[in-house]
Amino acid sequence: MMGFSLLELLVSMVVVAFLLAAGMPGLQQTSERVQMAVWSERVMLLLQQRKAFAMAEDRSVTVDLASLATELPPRLLLTHNFYAGAPLSFEGASGFARAGSLELRNGGYAVKIIISGLGRIRRCQSAGQRLSGLRPC
Repeated sequence: MMGFSLLELLVSMVVVAFLLAAGMPGLQQTSERVQMAVWSERVMLLLQQRKAFAMAEDRSVTVDLASLATELPPRLLLTHNFYAGAPLSFEGASGFARAGSLELRNGGYAVKIIISGLGRIRRCQSAGQRLSGLRPC
């Protein structure tokens, strides 16, 4: 007789299910780490693009952080220290900016994007488990 018996198939399915269940926490952690790296890079590139646009057009450009927060994945939280009376903006040809910071949090990771008054934009890890390529704040 060729093939597998029902008992052999059930045992192999139980073993596969056990192995998958054991690997899920590691998979979720890897997913959170990759998501944090990708989205923090995207936000930083968006800010650099807005600064370049302000300098090229020689006019003030304000970044709408509320709409940016709605574009993020559900488990990624954006906090910042800008407010309606003092929004994040880049000034004309100089590229100067309103100084402040944004922070992205996801699971055990947190990345801070810091904008200096001179318009320098940098990214660092503010808390959580180590992300490769980022210095601690």
